[in-house]
Amino acid sequence: MLPWLLLLISIPKSSAEIREFPGGKEVPHEKYVHVVPESISPVERLFIKSKDGLYVAAALRKPQGNGPFPVLVHFHGAPGGRGMEQLVGWVRGDHGSPVYERFLQEGFVVVVADYRGGQNLSRLGESAPGTVSFVDDAQAVITHVQKLPFVDPERISVYGVSLGGDVVMHLLGRMKLHSAILGAPAPISFLGARPNTGASAGDRWKGAPIDAERAHKGIEAIRTPILILVGTADSLIVLDRVLHDLLEKSGKRVRMEIYANGYHDFCIGPQGQGGRKEPLLDATLAALESSLSFVKSARAPAQ
Repeated sequence: MLPWLLLLISIPKSSAEIREFPGGKEVPHEKYVHVVPESISPVERLFIKSKDGLYVAAALRKPQGNGPFPVLVHFHGAPGGRGMEQLVGWVRGDHGSPVYERFLQEGFVVVVADYRGGQNLSRLGESAPGTVSFVDDAQAVITHVQKLPFVDPERISVYGVSLGGDVVMHLLGRMKLHSAILGAPAPISFLGARPNTGASAGDRWKGAPIDAERAHKGIEAIRTPILILVGTADSLIVLDRVLHDLLEKSGKRVRMEIYANGYHDFCIGPQGQGGRKEPLLDATLAALESSLSFVKSARAPAQ
């Protein structure tokens, strides 16, 4: 266990499921990536047919052996359509994220999957009659992975970052999975949230209105334990607190961890999107170890 995992700042008695951690120091990422060579675990490129015939890209790596192995399926942030080569780079650690290889080292099959995007983020998860959404893409990926011969279909966990967290929340309303991690989630369409008009980027979600009826309906169907990770430098933290509180009040198994100085998608680490060079933080590594512990110990409730 990493030493800073023990440095719990506070667990308020009134919010026992919200934990706060220190952090913010940059660490070199080189020692944490490219630790599992492709000669041991080659990348498999998958094209998975979705509900309407669209093929969704995904990149898979597995441990050596026949399994059955537990699985971590990751849905990235930003609207979909990132492309196969971006997914391959992520799962190999090419951009500096240690998350996928760390799970691979721990005996997990790791799948980094794409999904379709769109313009109106507040309505992306809706699936009116005759339409197909990113939720259908995610469901197709999980269904495909469940059937792989080296996979334990009862131990499939999902990890959604940013908009991928919105994808996962909708998905959990359709499928009971082993566990779910929401990394810096943007549950915009799940909550029916509307940003404050004219507000700065840092304030657009403070007190933003949500569609309470829609949120409660979505939460009611969830039967999967959830871990929420968010940094204090992320403007979405206010929306993530709303999500946590609604889940908790509905009796769902949920825990929220707040990391000091964590940028929006700090929990996944450097991703190389849009030419950005995100740092790897000590908080990233702490959140990673916490995620591993959560997934390993999770017990999904019965239907």
